[in-house]
Amino acid sequence: MSHRNGQAAATGPRTPADLPDECRPVLILGTDASGKDHVARLVLAHLQKAGVFLEKRRGWLSAPACAADSSEHKGPGRLFAERLFLRIYPLIAWTLPTALTACILADVLAYRLLRRKQVMVVSHTALRLLAFHMGHDDAFRMPRHLGRALAALRGLGLRTLFVTTERDVRLGRIHDRIRRDKVDHFDLYMARRPRHGERVTEALERIAVDFLHARTIRNDAHGDAHIALALHEIWPAGRSCI
Repeated sequence: MSHRNGQAAATGPRTPADLPDECRPVLILGTDASGKDHVARLVLAHLQKAGVFLEKRRGWLSAPACAADSSEHKGPGRLFAERLFLRIYPLIAWTLPTALTACILADVLAYRLLRRKQVMVVSHTALRLLAFHMGHDDAFRMPRHLGRALAALRGLGLRTLFVTTERDVRLGRIHDRIRRDKVDHFDLYMARRPRHGERVTEALERIAVDFLHARTIRNDAHGDAHIALALHEIWPAGRSCI
C-alpha cells in the first residue's frame, strides 16, 4: 500500500466540508437590491487571482452557466412567473413548505449527479421564496422536513455569503431601478410594503446564518475595499484548491 493510500485509509474519505474553501461551492444570498451580483464579481476576481475559476450560475446549484452580469435583465417569462406567484400566493401559501422542501432536495440531488465544475450560485430561488413566506408569518416555525432539506444543502460543503445593506441604500437602489424601468415585481412588492420587506430580509438572514452558517458581507457606503478585506478573511491569499 502506498503512503498516500495509507493516509487515506487512516483519515477516511473526505466529505464536502473537509475540502479547502476554494473547492467548495459558493452561494451568495441577499435580498433584492442588496448588490449580490456586484459582490459575485468581486468574489470571482478575488479567487481568480489565486488561480481558482468558478462557473457562475443563478437561482439553483444545478442551473446552467449564466453569463449575465445583473438580475435586472429578466425576460418576459421570468417577469410573468413573478407576477403570477405574487397573485396566487395567498392560495398556495400552505403548500410552500412541502413544495420548497422537494425543490431544495431535488436541487441537491441534481447537483450531486451533475457536478462537473466548481460553481458560484447567485441567489437561490427556493430559499428566496422561503424567506418571502416566512416574512408573512411572524409565528413561523421551521418544519422538521424543511430543516433537514437545508441541512442537506449545507452538507454539500457550501460556502455561503449573505449580502446585506442598509435599508435606505436598498430602497434607493430600488427607486433607481424604477426610474430606469428595470424594476421587477418583487422589487415593487417590497418597496410598497417596507415593513414586510424588513421581515423578509430578517427571514433570509436567519436561513443564511442559522441554517447555512453564512458569512455576512456588507455592501453599502463602506465601499469595495471593505468587501475585499472580508473576502481576504474568507479566502486568504496564497491558498489553493488541492
